[in-house]
Amino acid sequence: MIKKRPKIWPWMLRKEIIILYYALKDKRTSLTAKLPALLSLAYLFSHLDIIPDFIPFVGYIDDVLVVPFLLSLSIRLLPSVVREESILKAERNKRKFKLLIFLCFLLIICWLVGIFFLLRYFINNH
Repeated sequence: MIKKRPKIWPWMLRKEIIILYYALKDKRTSLTAKLPALLSLAYLFSHLDIIPDFIPFVGYIDDVLVVPFLLSLSIRLLPSVVREESILKAERNKRKFKLLIFLCFLLIICWLVGIFFLLRYFINNH
């Protein structure tokens, strides 16, 4: 039985990314569906922006609008079977991703604390 597709809003980026992760791994996903997702990642991490980021507040508006639009477009371009299967996989593995995000956050905190104590040690001893 096919589950009704839930609506995906721009503030649900994490869910979109998880859905796209499963969809991009699927061999039935066409290049036209993969391209907007890859473009959104390239745009997000590139130095090229429509509005430069050094302009306070306004510089990030293009990132906030362009990236969610491209991700939503990519999900809409997915074949319906792939989209539904990816949504189901994302819902099933929601706890794993929450744990993974928590562990990544914890690892970053540990690195920052370690760097802080190393810097403090070197500053106090020299």
